[in-house]
Amino acid sequence: MRVNCYVDLYLIRHWITDWNRDKRYLGHTDQNILLDGINELDVLKKELESLSFNAIYSSDLIRCQRTLEYLHLRHSPNLEPRIREMNFGDWEGKKYEDLKEDPCYQKWLDNWELHSTPSGESGQMFQQRVDAFVSEMLNRDKLSLDKANILVMTHGGVIRYMLRKFKATNSFWESPAVIHGKGLLLRLVDREGEWKCNSLSVVPSAVKDLQ
Repeated sequence: MRVNCYVDLYLIRHWITDWNRDKRYLGHTDQNILLDGINELDVLKKELESLSFNAIYSSDLIRCQRTLEYLHLRHSPNLEPRIREMNFGDWEGKKYEDLKEDPCYQKWLDNWELHSTPSGESGQMFQQRVDAFVSEMLNRDKLSLDKANILVMTHGGVIRYMLRKFKATNSFWESPAVIHGKGLLLRLVDREGEWKCNSLSVVPSAVKDLQ
C-alpha cells in the first residue's frame, strides 16, 4: 500500500435551474440552467482554470453539463448517470407545500434512506449507485499517483451523501450549505485501505473556510 496517498476531491454543484429557484423537487427531470446571474460562476471559473485534474466526472443531466461548459475547463468530462440526483418520481416538480399533508411524504422525510419516493427511487438504490461510482473513481489501481486532483460536477443530494460517506459530516442533513455554482474541496487520505476526509473547505476559496 502506498504511503501518504491523498486525493483532492472537488465536489461542485451545478448552476441554478427554474425549479431550483422555485424550490421544487428536481431529480432526474432534465432541466437546463438559467442564464440569470450566471456570471457569478466567474469566480469559480478563475479558481479552477489554474488547476490540472487527473479526472473530471459529471452527472449526465444537462444542468451539470452546461455548468461545466461555462467553466470551460481544459479536460473533457466523463459523463456519469450514477451521480445524478435522486429520482423523486411523482414528486418531481412539486414543492413542500404540495406534499406536506401526504403521509407517504412525512415518512420519507423522517427516514429517506428506508422509504422510497412513489414511482421514484429508494434511498438504498440512490446510495448503492453513488457507492459504485465512488469505488470506481477511487480505485487504487487506477490512481497511479500519490496525489490526485478529481472534480465531480453533480447535485446537492449526491454531495451531501459523499460528505457523510467520507466522514466529513455526521449526517446527511447536517452538511454545510451546498450552494448552486459553488462546491466543497475534500482532501481524502488513504488510511489503512479506507478513504477518509482529512480537511474540508469551500470552493471558491474566497468564501470563508468551513474549518
